[in-house]
Parts: sequence; structure tokens; C-alpha cells
Amino acid sequence: MDKNEKKELEELRQEVANLRELNSQLVTATQMLVERNVDLYERLDVYNFVRAHAEWLKEMVHKHREVVAHADLRDDKELLAIIEARIEGENIPLPPEFGLKEVADLVGVTQSRIKDLFRRKTIHHTVDKYLDYLRLLRALRLLKDQPGYSIEAIAHEAGFATVRTLNRKIQDAIGMTPGIYRDINNNA
Repeated sequence: MDKNEKKELEELRQEVANLRELNSQLVTATQMLVERNVDLYERLDVYNFVRAHAEWLKEMVHKHREVVAHADLRDDKELLAIIEARIEGENIPLPPEFGLKEVADLVGVTQSRIKDLFRRKTIHHTVDKYLDYLRLLRALRLLKDQPGYSIEAIAHEAGFATVRTLNRKIQDAIGMTPGIYRDINNNA
């Protein structure tokens, strides 16, 4: 082989090496593009999922608003029965802060509808008086059924803010203290 052929052969080898390097770079770039496309597809899937979920939530909020808007149209007796069933039947805890707003939220009507209902259709006339009545009944039941409970524990369990409030409510209702009521029931 002469000098020109060797030079030409060397140039061809160099060109092949350059092409291999270029090919390697293209493969790397292609892999990066594929990974980026996969990432974009995954992000698009997440975006579509979030968007669909947001639409579903908007629809649920809209339905809830319609239910609440029409809930005030319920018959008074039906609404009272629903309130009693939810609060008394499900034995919902009645902490001291449970009041008008919580009752309205519980049955899905406006606070003004509940106020009006109690003012016109119940012997209690207000939600607070009704809830105090239920707390009193729970306290009396606990005094009778749980002789080992302290008066403080019964006040808390029944939903009274203080023992003093429990004492006053029981005294006003039955004319005796919680301790005397408990003693009478345990000795009977």
C-alpha cells in the first residue's frame, strides 16, 4: 500500500470514528427525548386526572348547593323528624359548642330555617333549649346507669360546659342535685 492509500485509509478510519461518536450522541439524545416524552405523557395523565377530579368536585358542590337550596322547602314535621333521628337516634355527641349552626349543617338546611322551625313548631322554642334538654336527659341516664362516673365526668359526657351548669339544670328540672338523684336511683 502506498502512502496515499494509507492516508486515505486513515482518513476513512477517522471518519468512521467520528460517525460512531456522532451516532452515540444521537442515541443519547434520542434516549433523552424518549424519557422526556414519557415524562410529559405522565404529567399529561396526572393533569387530566386532576382536571377530571376537579370537574367531579364542582359537580358535587353544585348538587350539594341544589340540595341545600331545596332542603328549606321540607315539611316541618319531616324536618323535625330528621333532626331527632340524626341527633337522638345516632346519639351524636353534644359538646357545649354544638348549637344552631351544627344542627343546620347536620340536616342540610339554613340556620334561619332551623330557628324558625323551633320558634314555631316545638315546645323548646330554640335550638339551645332543645339541646340542653337532650343533654339533661343524657346526664340523668348516665347518673342512673353509671354509678361509678364522677359528676364531672357525667357533665362532660352529657355535653355541659361545667359541673355547675349540670347541677343548675338538674336542680331546675327535677328539684334535686345530681348526687341525690343518683342516690335515689341506686337505692331503689
